[in-house]
Amino acid sequence: MIALGPRSFGRRPAPVSVVTPRAYDGLAKGVSSLKDGRTPAGKRRFLLFLASLPLPLLVALWALWRDVFVLDASGLERVGDGRAVAAWALLSLASAALVGCLFAPVRPLRVTGYTFHALLLSLAFGAAGVLAVAHAFGGPSGDLAAPGWALAGLTATALACAVAIVATAALFVIDIREAGEGEA
Repeated sequence: MIALGPRSFGRRPAPVSVVTPRAYDGLAKGVSSLKDGRTPAGKRRFLLFLASLPLPLLVALWALWRDVFVLDASGLERVGDGRAVAAWALLSLASAALVGCLFAPVRPLRVTGYTFHALLLSLAFGAAGVLAVAHAFGGPSGDLAAPGWALAGLTATALACAVAIVATAALFVIDIREAGEGEA
């Protein structure tokens, strides 16, 4: 029986929608609840794609950063010795390992991967930006002018790193929210 009080007098109670365990299962399985029509799993895959997109660009960037190759007006020139190649290989493998952590099945490893991947991407963003600006103005001595395609590539690498940082942050937030919902 509904108690009649000053607020409920003359009003009908609002109907209560029944939410069954099956409805909860539907939400957990990825029924689209997003405005753009993507499922949460689809959004995660898209963000993972964006976060890992700069990896091939990073391999090339590390070769420039560690002086395996040098940009000049004629294009790329190989100047690196064994130590530079070893440093380039180590940076490239570390980048690939951090991207691999984004796909880990264990949440603590994924969250750690998000953190260090974002740090690596911020360093790569800075390195690409510094190299692009330095080569655009000819460097300190004025003889490091690079071709336009190289400057466009460095700029694209910096932009890809910025997009990947935002995607990595979004993945971090999604994972933390899922952890909170799992505990609740």
